[in-house]
Amino acid sequence: KNENKEIPEVWETLLPRTGEIGHKSGTAYGLCTEAQADGRFGYLAGFGVSEVEELPEGMEEWSVPEETYAVFTCELSTIGETYKYAFETWLPQSEYRYKKGIDFELYTEEFDPSTGEESMFIYIPVEKK
Repeated sequence: KNENKEIPEVWETLLPRTGEIGHKSGTAYGLCTEAQADGRFGYLAGFGVSEVEELPEGMEEWSVPEETYAVFTCELSTIGETYKYAFETWLPQSEYRYKKGIDFELYTEEFDPSTGEESMFIYIPVEKK
């Protein structure tokens, strides 16, 4: 639920280990599984890779299927507000509905995690109503 800032802790664990990830792109992702009824969801912080030869200890590989996505731009400081807007305002007013799947945060090489002030992107899987 990220009630106790668990997501930043995931990133704090990953970032010092980025050198262990082979074939890594400069694009980082925060992948979210669909929330359960109690609000819990899975979260994986990671990097895009061109191939996986061997997974470092304690790391996982997730593949994100090709989907149609609604994309929202924000800064790290407004991520909660952006998700709220996407689900509570934009989706109900659009011709789309949420499609069960993985939504994700995309951080380009220009994103600076120390400031969080650069733009990042939220991708939400959708389908026509």
